[in-house]
Amino acid sequence: MNKTLLIIQREYITRVRKKSFIIFTLLGPVFFLLISLLPILISNANKSDQHILVKDDSGLIPALPDTAGLYFTYKYQSIPVNTLKTDYSTIGEGYDAFLYIPAMQPDAPYGIEIYSNEQVSLTTKLYIESIIADKLETINLQQHDLDKNILLKLRPKVDIDDKVTSGESQKEGNAAIASAFGFGMGFIIYIVLLIYGTMVMRGVMEEKSSRIIEVIISSVKPFQLMMGKIVGIGLVGLTQFVAWGFLITILNIIIGVLFAGQLSDLQQVSASGGEVEMNAITEAMQSMQNIPIGYYLSMFIIYFLGGYFIYASLFAAIGSLAGDEEGDVQTFAFPVTMLILVSIFIMMAVVQQPHTPLAFWASIIPLSSPIVMPALIPFGVPTWQIVLSIVLLFGGFIFTTFLAGRIYRTAILMYGKKIKVKEVFKWMFYK
Repeated sequence: MNKTLLIIQREYITRVRKKSFIIFTLLGPVFFLLISLLPILISNANKSDQHILVKDDSGLIPALPDTAGLYFTYKYQSIPVNTLKTDYSTIGEGYDAFLYIPAMQPDAPYGIEIYSNEQVSLTTKLYIESIIADKLETINLQQHDLDKNILLKLRPKVDIDDKVTSGESQKEGNAAIASAFGFGMGFIIYIVLLIYGTMVMRGVMEEKSSRIIEVIISSVKPFQLMMGKIVGIGLVGLTQFVAWGFLITILNIIIGVLFAGQLSDLQQVSASGGEVEMNAITEAMQSMQNIPIGYYLSMFIIYFLGGYFIYASLFAAIGSLAGDEEGDVQTFAFPVTMLILVSIFIMMAVVQQPHTPLAFWASIIPLSSPIVMPALIPFGVPTWQIVLSIVLLFGGFIFTTFLAGRIYRTAILMYGKKIKVKEVFKWMFYK
């Protein structure tokens, strides 16, 4: 046990001291936050104020509301239209475009034109069309003595209250929130299994190719070495996640202070363009208050650890099969990688239909349950099914570690020979 602890310590300290680990740990949260801030940064970099001169010969639209970067001016109404079409950029302080609204009926808005030296953006065109349509709609409703609220009632919004019942008790549910949480947890575990499982495989390959493994094996058993490497790299991953969580929290606070104005402007623009969407987001945030975050987090950690140990042991065994050509290892790694990919595809399917036989079996089979079960838990999984899944998960870890250890102890010291699949199966049952 002491030797295994020493190997764990060596793997952990060696990797956390690497410049690549430090740089990736520090820059990872910055990268994630830059992605979330990218719309604001691009919007600010691409922002330019547009001043549009408006002439309304219909008398129906006496004013158009300004928006972020788009300003309307009603001047020079006495100047002929043909003059404004050619001189709008030089009249007064100069304008970027000229919008002409001819004499028309509110139910037949034909002939509206906009002139500019350069093609106006689609966003600008759609905004102008939308606000003119809103104003004409109001006029048409008044002329026909209609109430807009009455018209809206003809097609009311249907909002189904989601109730999850168990016997005589019931609780609030939210399919959208459950899907988001489930998919998020499953996808994170999928990424972790690929990244850190491959890291274990690469670490074994490097030690075998450098022949340092021959020195290490003289002091410790191959199984101790394999377990020490798996646990050590797993602790490196957990350290990185904790560091990311702390740094992201700090950066969120800093960004909230520095970009408070820009975030407020973005929220106002979003609210003005999609009131329904904003209301849905508000309702979703209120629903999140009833979510047992602690329970979900504990389940996430259990399945993260179980899945990591299963696949890390398999990747460690594959790394020990490395020969002179790296392609040999890729041949053995492909089936394991496919198991992870198939699991993520199953997870995407069962999030849509969480109570099917496929969802049940995929949530208890150890090779897929680390990804599938965390995605199902927000939809309500019976306690007995979760217990069975966890027991089989750690039973699967013990079994895969046993088989991987038998492959590892034989293959780690083999050089200059192309290893066949038939031989690998034989090593599993050597005494």
